[in-house]
Amino acid sequence: MTDGLDSANFISRITVKAHRKVIPAVTAFVREMVHQEGLTQDEARQLEVVAEEACLNVIDHAFEGNAEATFDIAVERRPGKVVLAVEDQGLPVDWTKIGTGEAAGFGMAIMRGFTDEVRFVNLGRGGKRLEFVKNISYGGAGEVAQTAAPQNDEPFAPDLPIEIRLMRPDEGTALARCFYRVYGYSYGEFLYYPEKVRELLESGLQISLAAVTPEGEIVAHQALALENPGSRIAEMGQGVVDPRTRGRGLFEKIKVASIAHARQKGLCGLYTETVTIHPYSQKANFAVGAKELGFLFGYGPQMMSFKKLAEKQDQRQTTIMLYHRTNEEPMRTVYPPVQHETIIRRIYENGSFHRRLEGASGRNVPDTGLTTLLDMRTLPEYGFAYLRVVRYGGDVADLVRARLRELCLSRYDCIYLDLPLSDPATAHFCASLEMLGFFFSGVIPEMFDGDSLRLQYLNNVRIDPARVVVVTPFGKELFDYIQNCSQ
Repeated sequence: MTDGLDSANFISRITVKAHRKVIPAVTAFVREMVHQEGLTQDEARQLEVVAEEACLNVIDHAFEGNAEATFDIAVERRPGKVVLAVEDQGLPVDWTKIGTGEAAGFGMAIMRGFTDEVRFVNLGRGGKRLEFVKNISYGGAGEVAQTAAPQNDEPFAPDLPIEIRLMRPDEGTALARCFYRVYGYSYGEFLYYPEKVRELLESGLQISLAAVTPEGEIVAHQALALENPGSRIAEMGQGVVDPRTRGRGLFEKIKVASIAHARQKGLCGLYTETVTIHPYSQKANFAVGAKELGFLFGYGPQMMSFKKLAEKQDQRQTTIMLYHRTNEEPMRTVYPPVQHETIIRRIYENGSFHRRLEGASGRNVPDTGLTTLLDMRTLPEYGFAYLRVVRYGGDVADLVRARLRELCLSRYDCIYLDLPLSDPATAHFCASLEMLGFFFSGVIPEMFDGDSLRLQYLNNVRIDPARVVVVTPFGKELFDYIQNCSQ
């Protein structure tokens, strides 16, 4: 069996025969292992049920009744998370059948309902893999941040010294207090769990810059999140400034420090998504050289609110996609779909990217005999999901349609689809994928070892364009283009 797990995070793996009699032993193994890794007894029992459903799916459908076949169950530990993975080398799965029929739909609903994230990974000759992610609650660690939440909003003295430096892993509670002052408890839940922040920092998957007072209070923060240690870009997010420090330019200063740190580490650039309900965050990013890449309609959850700007948002928020170059990126050849070639060229020219645009000629027709490799990641807390085409096959539209249907039935509000622009097949297949209801979002450079064309799908989500604040002329041009694509 191809090992799909990261060996650095690997905890355990067992190989069992594809027979129902092994299920009680498998589920007991899963329950005990995940409990040892930090899940509560109730959470461990939930993942035990997920393991049972996933194993039944493999046994009943992957091997055509061959009880001598085997499959693997593995447990992995990631920062703030426990991962259950089920891998098999049985029949290539027909994802168009998943979620159809009462029994299949019920089983999938259980697996999604008891986990925080689900990923489908095609391992090629290694078979296929289902990955179930459960966040660790840390036994109520979030209550410490809640009960310690400060109430005093008096501005700091103008001469108070504030140092911008790398955040230490033991400063998670101070970070939660800072976010509370701006968002209350409406921001991403993991930020209110200091242990989760600690693990991300210690693993190297997140780098945090913090502005700190002499008393150790964090009054501004900016994070750089990496997909993996070898990523060429990082996602810049979690930007926040304590309202007591307004007027000091901390938002821009901490962004400058973050960009300088990324440059020193050799990253090509920083990708970020910034809200459009006010102009301040956009202006701060443009002041330090950000360039527009696109817009994500409905990307910001409706639950997220700014304590000083609005108590509640009555619709999901639109975000603008931005890029900060930190080092020269390599020259790349990309194959934009003809219907979006002009706007993609404008994005590259506006950002001065080293790109050569070519059309997908007849000699570059993709091999439709291949099977599509599609990665899927869901984030139920935020109500959106990501699909990514890893390899094109003739079945790509059918496969994406099946995943889209399942996600819509599961009431995901926003679904994003990333297509590799370095593959000429993107120019061939983009139109057929847009016929499913996806529309143009923008381009993300150096994502997944090359540029990604991002499409978006809104599941009964309505956006009022009059409430979207756009700062620059090119941003307005890009927003108008995307809005027209969505209609």
